[in-house]
Amino acid sequence: MTSATVAYLARRVILLVPLMLGLSILMFGLIQAAPGDPVLALVGTQGAGNPAILERARENYGLTDPLPIQYVRWLGKLLQGDFGRSYAFNNTPVLELIGQRIGATIQLQGIALAISLAIAIPVGIFSATRQYSFGDNIVTIGSFIGLAIPNFWLALLLQTWVAVQLGWLPVLSAGQGSTDWPERLRFFVLPVTVAALPSVAYFARFMRSAMLEVIGQDYIQSARAKGLTPRLVLYRHALRNALIPMITVIGLQLPQILGGTVIIEQIFAWPGLGDLAYQAITRRDYPVILGVTLIAGFAVMVASVLTDLAYVLVDPRVELVQE
Repeated sequence: MTSATVAYLARRVILLVPLMLGLSILMFGLIQAAPGDPVLALVGTQGAGNPAILERARENYGLTDPLPIQYVRWLGKLLQGDFGRSYAFNNTPVLELIGQRIGATIQLQGIALAISLAIAIPVGIFSATRQYSFGDNIVTIGSFIGLAIPNFWLALLLQTWVAVQLGWLPVLSAGQGSTDWPERLRFFVLPVTVAALPSVAYFARFMRSAMLEVIGQDYIQSARAKGLTPRLVLYRHALRNALIPMITVIGLQLPQILGGTVIIEQIFAWPGLGDLAYQAITRRDYPVILGVTLIAGFAVMVASVLTDLAYVLVDPRVELVQE
């Protein structure tokens, strides 16, 4: 990378600071405006009917202070690495809860994304190089079906058929931590399949469109006229240029992939951030909701920066734009 590209990436990293600040203000305001009383999670069912206990709990946690003061106090602790303590999970530090769950989510979504790309890119190339053939039509129909199937419906269908009726795989994934890795892989099959299928359909369709646009360019025809083999023309010249718009699509899909985690983890009892976020929302655990939201938002912003870096790695000509 040239110095201009490094400077550009440095500016993008610095820009993350005001973006994260804006995200924190937005989420803090939205959570405070949400219906429900977080104090009920603190005092439990026994103290819920006692106004004195509820008021004392609000004062102890600073919930009676004006919202700007609450935000500044929370932000000050956040800058020191203190995400606060959970209301509903036995006063456990939020960062500790996130640390216990984030690994499972990264494993699930990382494997699903890798598998979806490993399948979608070859399928998209196959479909583009055989435009309007029987194989291309099968890929097109399969992609439409994959995009149309709701992931929650697919998850319930696979649970009922593969896990319950056939008994091939576990119904839930909550017990995976007590098994060794060879056996533990059985817990990944159904959640990864549900997470990867929509991405395979989406990426395959986009890869086909990108390849069709590239192989119709003049420089591809010139490469063929020079006597280069079709395989060399396809993989050295066409594929590299077709991957550039694919990088953008992958970056844009990351927020949707993270959003789908909540549904998948709930259905399969996957012990990840999505399951933690759902429990925190249902129990009005504001510190945990804020912590998970900020971590997810930061991950999406970092992915955007990495997407720009990937442009340079795939096509060095992008560096010239930064000069």
